[in-house]
Amino acid sequence: MRELENILERATALCAGELIEPDDLHLEPEEGAGSDLQGRGSETLDDYLNRLERQAILEALQKTEGNRTAAARLLGVTFRSLRYRLERLGIE
Repeated sequence: MRELENILERATALCAGELIEPDDLHLEPEEGAGSDLQGRGSETLDDYLNRLERQAILEALQKTEGNRTAAARLLGVTFRSLRYRLERLGIE
């Protein structure tokens, strides 16, 4: 449930308009009903979500020219939460 919240939080912060479009979710499409997550290889859900989170944070930092307070605001999280995530993901 928390991962879904994070995905929606990022999509809300990074979407271009007021409506979240499928592209804003940065999810890879399924390759069929019987798909075995072949597109991701051996990547775990945690690894996949960490990669998405890293990408969203880096995009926000780029948009705000490295201003962490503004990036946190853009992502819809507190500065403290962003600082924790930066540390956890090894982003300087």
